[in-house]
Amino acid sequence: MTEDTPPNLEPPSTANDAGSAPAKIEKESIWEVYYPFNADKDKDAVPVASFPMIIYFWPTLLAFLLCGVIQSFGDEATQSVTLGWWATGALTFNLMVIVTDLDQKKFAIVLLLVLLACAGLYVGRLKGWAVLGDAGHWIAALQVSYSTAAYLVVGCSLLFFFLLGMLQPRLNYWRLEPNEFVHYVQPWGRDQSIPRLGSTVTREVPDVLELLLTFGGGTLAIKREGQVVARIQHVPFLGKRMKSIERLLGVTRVQHT
Repeated sequence: MTEDTPPNLEPPSTANDAGSAPAKIEKESIWEVYYPFNADKDKDAVPVASFPMIIYFWPTLLAFLLCGVIQSFGDEATQSVTLGWWATGALTFNLMVIVTDLDQKKFAIVLLLVLLACAGLYVGRLKGWAVLGDAGHWIAALQVSYSTAAYLVVGCSLLFFFLLGMLQPRLNYWRLEPNEFVHYVQPWGRDQSIPRLGSTVTREVPDVLELLLTFGGGTLAIKREGQVVARIQHVPFLGKRMKSIERLLGVTRVQHT
């Protein structure tokens, strides 16, 4: 699934055309690398950054911290199996997201296989198939549990690395401007520049699960003459950001000196 923003082929326009009022252009905030505020308004530039893959682990992070807090209010000697299954399920799900790349077609196939497996288990239970029954009893008999300390240690460790990963986009980001795309690495500043003319911006969604975990995220590819010159990966809220990017790249602005 891609969305291409072709280069503007019309003559450059200015905000001071005769008979038209100048459009109000808002100054962007660097903090928009985390969330695109006012995406429906014209911006002077659009900051975008690549996020580390730890961003996908927020379900496991929340699961372990919440399970640790909930279990701490109970009997210290009691380790809840239900909480253990929830935490293990969240961790397993996140590992699957990291290991697999499920595009739209693969995601539909996997979803269909899961539904067929559930239907098979249901039919097997009705028919009393011994193999499925034994497997189900074996899984149900597993006493998956963690101590409260284990929940909190794993949860706090994930929280530490999550916060450390969230610092990276603030120091290493792209600034998409009407006439050029500039890469910044702080504290050194400007690192790379790609001319806007002849370039296109493409949204790529290589994995449906990553799309869901980043609330409409994906990868932003900058292409020039058919070649990918920059790829900004794991961008959260990319679907919402594309509105600002399309509005920004819809015109070519002229600076007067």
